[in-house]
Amino acid sequence: MYFITSMNEMLYNQYGRNMINDFHNVSGEDVKLCVIFEGPVPHHAFTNGKVDIIPMASPEHDRFIKYFGHLHQARGLTIKLSEDNNKADLAWNYRFDAIRFSFKVFSIIQAISLITTDEPFAWIDADIRCLQKFNSEDMKPFLPEDSELMSYLGRDNHPYSECGFLGFNPKHPKCFEFLERMKNIYTQGEIFSLNEWHDSWIWDHVRREYEIQQFNFKNISGAASDLEHPFINCGLGKYFDHLKGVQRKINGQSADSDYHLKT
Repeated sequence: MYFITSMNEMLYNQYGRNMINDFHNVSGEDVKLCVIFEGPVPHHAFTNGKVDIIPMASPEHDRFIKYFGHLHQARGLTIKLSEDNNKADLAWNYRFDAIRFSFKVFSIIQAISLITTDEPFAWIDADIRCLQKFNSEDMKPFLPEDSELMSYLGRDNHPYSECGFLGFNPKHPKCFEFLERMKNIYTQGEIFSLNEWHDSWIWDHVRREYEIQQFNFKNISGAASDLEHPFINCGLGKYFDHLKGVQRKINGQSADSDYHLKT
């Protein structure tokens, strides 16, 4: 199977290098990692039989950035006045940073254009650490079944899912149409008509469109669906730690208090 992720040089230096090294060291021979790199690939970054680092090349994403990248609002920035209205600052809200979170879907589409097999593939965020050896058989419980289009980390008591892991079934007749729909929400500017503009909101929005049409999806959160951090509390937590948020990245691991269920 294939894992797909993306990063730029700053994120590579912050945590992406560790993620790539982890995959190289512990993934089975039947697991490949495709890294779509935003900007020049560092000369010391390695590519081998298990890890491919490929410069991002998406004319459609380039157009999206050209049309909307100069807009403060599209980067989640709004003017915030001080209490006495004598000073104005730009305040950032991740929920409306369409530019920052736009790279995921375009990276997935670029990566799958380079995959010549109908093996399942999955997106995984670059801020993960591998905890133990795994192979494609170990990942099967987290991938969609034959009748399911995609697997995802649902959260019952949260306005949107956690999308640090997304599994795809390329044999499903609607898989690539689904990804095309995701892409078009960005390229056609439709994203700015939605309630929030970050990637988790968009994945949920399109998934619900397809669920209305009676297509099946797989919520892999299981008993962790009511938790803030289902990634590490479902079975994925046996193999990966997800350094979600600033503090976990600083610490280099999730806190003991993040774990509520045995994985």
